[in-house]
Amino acid sequence: MDRFFSLCLQGDINAAMEYLNSIQPKTNEIEKLQQMYKERFFSQKSDENILTEDNWIRDVVSAYYDYFRTVLTNADVINNAEVNLNKSLRRLLKIESPLNIDETENELAAIFTEKGYSFLGGVTPPFRGAYIWKRTETVHFNVEIPHQSIPVSVHMMSDFILDGWMGYATFNNRSVGGWANEDGLYCNIKRYKDLDDDQFQVSYLKHEAQHVYDYTYFPGLKSYELEYRAKLVELIYSKNHFILEKFLKDAKNDADFPHPYASFNIITNLSSSIFNKDYEPNINVWLEKDYKEISSTALKLFEKNSNELMQ
Repeated sequence: MDRFFSLCLQGDINAAMEYLNSIQPKTNEIEKLQQMYKERFFSQKSDENILTEDNWIRDVVSAYYDYFRTVLTNADVINNAEVNLNKSLRRLLKIESPLNIDETENELAAIFTEKGYSFLGGVTPPFRGAYIWKRTETVHFNVEIPHQSIPVSVHMMSDFILDGWMGYATFNNRSVGGWANEDGLYCNIKRYKDLDDDQFQVSYLKHEAQHVYDYTYFPGLKSYELEYRAKLVELIYSKNHFILEKFLKDAKNDADFPHPYASFNIITNLSSSIFNKDYEPNINVWLEKDYKEISSTALKLFEKNSNELMQ
């Protein structure tokens, strides 16, 4: 299922379904998944379970669901889909003036606050969010990243009723782990069962702390450039090939998708440094390498990138 969900996270439900249909023989799990995706993305009206009794919130979430279904099955209409989303949201706000969608989402955020929820709009490239959740608790950490430690405040989010397009595309089997902004880090706590393991300490905490550093010292970096550096940090501190294998599965040579594109660039540069090849796609070849060599090469790539940015 990792390959299937990786295709979903690349924003192409059609390709994901083609892959799922190609698997033979089909298990009960696969057949159930096929039916779930057909009902959500390829039926006239999807019957969604929205976790609130508030009818206005349900209508807002349904508007985003309609947008997600459109762009995830036909990314070529992304601009029209966003226009239609904005119109739907403005109707719910009872606003006739032609607000752009960022202004519309600002109005939504204010109402969600009044209702006791947090709302984050904007874009999780290449599609719009949004994220809506009920509870937030703040925890403080001191995080080691290459050549320094930085203090961070982590706002632990829970009780989501909308978890972005990635959550929708994967039936919440995959979702954004969190993000960084000016008031600290935000963590989707349901993604992490143990705050002491590498999934949280490395893939979330060090990754996002690197973003905090880069926002300060290298402002203006593109999303895929930020992800390239943060993902290298994951490889530097990882103890085994697990994260590398994930990057290899997720990699996509498309700058519109910052996370997969960063993974693609990392695999490309590691392949050149370690194997003297343009791109090594076979995980078994990587597994033959002592992970310490991969980690140390990732550090060299990180330092090379830092030096280039400082010039």
